Amino acid sequence: MSDYSRSAEGFRCDECSEEMAMPLFCDHCGANYPERRAMGPFAVLGVNAEFGLDPDLLERRELALAKRLHPDSWQSRGERKHKQAQLAWSAVNEALAKTQDPFVRAETLLQGTDEATSGALSDTPSVPQTFLLEQLELQEEIEDGVDDGRRKVLNKEVRRALKELQRQLAGHFEIIEATQDAGSAAGDARIAALRASWTVVHMSRYWKNAQRALRSGAAQAR
Repeated sequence: MSDYSRSAEGFRCDECSEEMAMPLFCDHCGANYPERRAMGPFAVLGVNAEFGLDPDLLERRELALAKRLHPDSWQSRGERKHKQAQLAWSAVNEALAKTQDPFVRAETLLQGTDEATSGALSDTPSVPQTFLLEQLELQEEIEDGVDDGRRKVLNKEVRRALKELQRQLAGHFEIIEATQDAGSAAGDARIAALRASWTVVHMSRYWKNAQRALRSGAAQAR
């Protein structure tokens, strides 16, 4: 992942010299920058590419970008500019989808590492078999139907498990981010943290599936 794609610096429009809300589209004159569409989601949002992003910061960026880029405010500026605003706003929403949830954010960061793009993590360890069996039992229990009391217990268990996995990810990413430019000296520790992070991300998907199943069951019971 290049420094360019990770950049959180602001951009000024080449056409009108005004500072843009995001690098793909000038919200002042409507100039479009299609050559930048390959930029990563963090750069699109103008935030640092790191796991420990403040959720409030992302929320503030979302509100600020919505105020300046939402296509509804560009309807009177001509069909071309309105279309470009729609594309820019779509890019913002895609970037938010890859960064707001901590587990999706972790996956986005992992996919952008040099080790992932070079194939060095192709032998990422799988989720432990005991965990898979426990999750299978949990899914079967939910599918068979649980009463309100049991659902509350399971929801609490899921939230606790996801919180713990997020804590583990924070620890792994401290190593990953600290060894970004450390070279071979920290290679083993970095690879271990990368692989452990991938495992945690995969495990979070099972817990999220259980969470969705519990919510779906609760809705059907009403």
